[in-house]
Amino acid sequence: MSLLRFGALAALCLSLSAEGSVPTLEPSELAQILTSLKWTVVEFGGPTCVPCMKMQPILAEIQQSLGSRAQIRNFYVTQHPKEAQAHKIMVMPTQVVFDPSGKEVTRHIGYWPKNEFLAALAKAGLK
Repeated sequence: MSLLRFGALAALCLSLSAEGSVPTLEPSELAQILTSLKWTVVEFGGPTCVPCMKMQPILAEIQQSLGSRAQIRNFYVTQHPKEAQAHKIMVMPTQVVFDPSGKEVTRHIGYWPKNEFLAALAKAGLK
């Protein structure tokens, strides 16, 4: 990869991450958050995955619009592959929606446009 192309990629990564992000979970926190009795969305991805970075502003906007009705978090597959495997994650990003009891109600693989994401959340029961 040429230095110019690498620089452009680095600039893209910085601009995407600056637009908004959500907190990242450690493995022990992942188990805890699923017993919090709140709707939870976990994006299983990585800090250098471009589609994952493109999702950050969308995740942040959805978190802001849902407020305390739900919690949205990142879980880095690249840093914790064993835990990701336990959730059957095979592709980054994968967004998994859990109901308040911690049961998975839907999942999506790849970039998820905001309007489709919100429609899926509403269909799952989170409004």
